[in-house]
Amino acid sequence: MRHVSDLLRTPAGRRLTLIAGPWDARPVRSVVLVDEIRELDSAPVGALAVLSRNAAQGCDVLGALRTAGRRGLAALVLPGPASTAPDVVDLARRVGVALLAGGSEQSLSETVLGLSDALRADPDLLLSRTREAIDRLGAMEGASEGDILRVASAAIGAEYGVAEIAEPAAKNAVIRVDGRPDGYVRWYGEDPAAAIVAGVVAAMLGRVRAAARARERAREQALLALLRAPEKDVRAAARRARREGVPVDGRHVAVFLRAPRADEALLRRVRAGAAAALDPADLTAPPLVVRWQDGLLVIFTTDERAAALPVTDGLPPLGIGIGTLQAGPDGLRRTVVQARAAAGRAAPGEVVRFDRLGAHAILTEVCGSESAVLAARDMLAPLAGLGPLSAQAIPTLKAYLDHWGSRSRAAEVLNLHPNAVAHRIRRITAALGADLSDPETRFALQLACHIVLERECAPGTTRPAASS
Repeated sequence: MRHVSDLLRTPAGRRLTLIAGPWDARPVRSVVLVDEIRELDSAPVGALAVLSRNAAQGCDVLGALRTAGRRGLAALVLPGPASTAPDVVDLARRVGVALLAGGSEQSLSETVLGLSDALRADPDLLLSRTREAIDRLGAMEGASEGDILRVASAAIGAEYGVAEIAEPAAKNAVIRVDGRPDGYVRWYGEDPAAAIVAGVVAAMLGRVRAAARARERAREQALLALLRAPEKDVRAAARRARREGVPVDGRHVAVFLRAPRADEALLRRVRAGAAAALDPADLTAPPLVVRWQDGLLVIFTTDERAAALPVTDGLPPLGIGIGTLQAGPDGLRRTVVQARAAAGRAAPGEVVRFDRLGAHAILTEVCGSESAVLAARDMLAPLAGLGPLSAQAIPTLKAYLDHWGSRSRAAEVLNLHPNAVAHRIRRITAALGADLSDPETRFALQLACHIVLERECAPGTTRPAASS
């Protein structure tokens, strides 16, 4: 370990003069520049503290020496000539702090850099600093990223941060999650101890992120299981969701973004937008973002419904639907259905709220009834036997009935010739054994088509389409 006497022999140390106090009472562990005298109160143990001209202006040297002794500092460096009064000399000796004098302001800055370089070259100090920092980090398993970075920065004297991409002007240590790069630990300077500790910090952050991702995946799977559960299994699915940390018992608002080709980049952007959409004080749990059917689903658990949810800021134009505020597990399922239905009515870049859908809102509520879904699927089941036509049977029938039996209007919607529509309808009605001249039959079939398609059933079949 290096002492003041060792540093005074270095090129940078030759600019300094020992005024008072022992030059080998304590090993020098770091060099810090103090711009305000109050910063001495937080200087690390073993520091050689270099006071700027601003800090030394009107400085009470005796008070500074007392603070340095109490903090366990190795030395104080004052700019320009320093007092050699007997009380100063005596106090420096008693508190075990070397009092040094330096030159101009510019030379002091150069001195700080030079002495720091000299310290870093000391293998004993490098080993000691590194071991101490790693020991402190070893007691932090399970801590947050912010706490790990804060403790590491304080222990090693380097300011660590995290970045998604490596910064050319900085030093970078890669963070890996499941063997894949997931960001970087960033710091500046040439301190080899900082480089060693950065590797430890990166490994710890990788473990923190991996554990967080595992918990998030478990929550997502539990949420999806709750959304997919038949009515008879909702209570069991809700219990599982609670165990995984899904706040099913709160009050929820769902936002659905129609994005069939949602990739990881879009998912990350939506998560960032969701985190900033509402004031944390209005949330009782962090937002949940999952892939759902043909888009991305965001669940806000809150007692406040914002007039606007800027979850889409910076995203490409998507059809967005917002459900109503609902309570409990059943309410969570309901607001999700509402948001998905509202998104289905939204043009790209448009936001549609479920409570403004009018008649379509009633239809969506009917679609959410499991008995209605089963009845609709049974009614349309014969269409699965139409061979190649089965894939388009339900959309064709829906278009035809939605336009009051107009072949030409249905043909426009389906991009077909009216004769093709007529041919399809003849085959469909024959398979169903239905009389479309009967108003009740027309209404029942039209409602069944809406229910099956709203519930994302595979066209022409009675089985639900696979959802993500």
